[in-house]
Amino acid sequence: MPPYNESTMRPLLVMPPPPHAPEGTAWEWVRSDAPQSTQQSAGVPTATGNGDTVLIVPGAALSWHRVSLPQGLLGRNGQARNPTKLRAALEGLLEDQLLDEPAQLHLALQASAIGTGALWVAACQRAWLQDTLEVLTRAGHTVHRIVPEWTPSSSADTQPKLWLTGDAEAAEMVWANSEGVHRRTLRHGNTGTGAAPTGWPVSAAVWAEPACAALAEQLLHREATVQHRAQRLQDSTDTDWNLAQGEFASRNAVLRRAGDAALTLLQAPAWRPARWAFAFLCTVQVVGLNAQAWQARQALSSQRDAIQNVLLSTFPNTTVVVDAPLQMQRAVDALGQSSGQAQARDLERMLEAFGMLSLTSNAPSAIEFVAGELRLSGMNTDPDATQGLRDGLQARGYRTRLDGNTLVISP
Repeated sequence: MPPYNESTMRPLLVMPPPPHAPEGTAWEWVRSDAPQSTQQSAGVPTATGNGDTVLIVPGAALSWHRVSLPQGLLGRNGQARNPTKLRAALEGLLEDQLLDEPAQLHLALQASAIGTGALWVAACQRAWLQDTLEVLTRAGHTVHRIVPEWTPSSSADTQPKLWLTGDAEAAEMVWANSEGVHRRTLRHGNTGTGAAPTGWPVSAAVWAEPACAALAEQLLHREATVQHRAQRLQDSTDTDWNLAQGEFASRNAVLRRAGDAALTLLQAPAWRPARWAFAFLCTVQVVGLNAQAWQARQALSSQRDAIQNVLLSTFPNTTVVVDAPLQMQRAVDALGQSSGQAQARDLERMLEAFGMLSLTSNAPSAIEFVAGELRLSGMNTDPDATQGLRDGLQARGYRTRLDGNTLVISP
């Protein structure tokens, strides 16, 4: 799944308490209508209007591990060819690195992974993640993505970053580099010594929440870039990582991506001119189609009136017009019969047309005439001659069909 574009859509960001957190640990969330402030509550926050939620897994809930997968488990796009085999391979590779049983953990592979080289794997408690998702679902949330609060660097050349979060009384130092994500808790009593914990990257870029800015300068002896917690949580979603893999993967991932693209087109300010242009084109098309339909109805009505006028002017005795062409044909036939003239549906006219077109060798052995339908049996079965005869009769206004070796002619 591609990175989520927060510039076009701001969902609700929710970070639950980690597993085994002390009772009363608050949920944290950032709303789209207040993107610069972090809110907290003892329970899960209510869903926003659009229902889209990004779940941020706290750093304390994750462990990071490096593995080298056997070839053939991943496709070119980094997706598992067989999720069951991939899960079994990960459990076997991580068995000695995990503190818990692999079956009790949810394992997520590095995004855009390739089949060779060392890859990062994030691990968290499966039951905790399942319970968290169920609580959010019951509260009306639709979890769009699951992202980690911190992620390790994928390359040793990437400059490490260090954050101080929390407050001065109970701060946490976190740094991420190509060796993983490292966390150190600084409790009250060991924050005033002026000595930073060992192992932290001296060349790292330092970031600190407002309450920890002075502490960062005191411990690290350098100026820190102040970043509010809400902004840091938003930055954590700007990643390729999505922990919704395996059993937690969306079953409708294609529909989800299509829905995201549709919402982007409907809501993104950058697409507003395109939306106006599309609406204008639709309006023009609807108006044009209605105008064309009105013109077609007017032309059809004029033609119908013209045919009715011809019928009434030619046969003034007609009192009711139902089907003008059919009534006119019947009137012409009746007029011909009253004057003694043969009509197209009479036997004489049909035999005359047949005799003009038929060859001597194509003479029928039996003739039957019933209700304006002429049946000629025992016809020559030569396909070319028969087809030429039928074409000639059809050119004179007669319909023909073959019933075995019987030629059926009707007007």
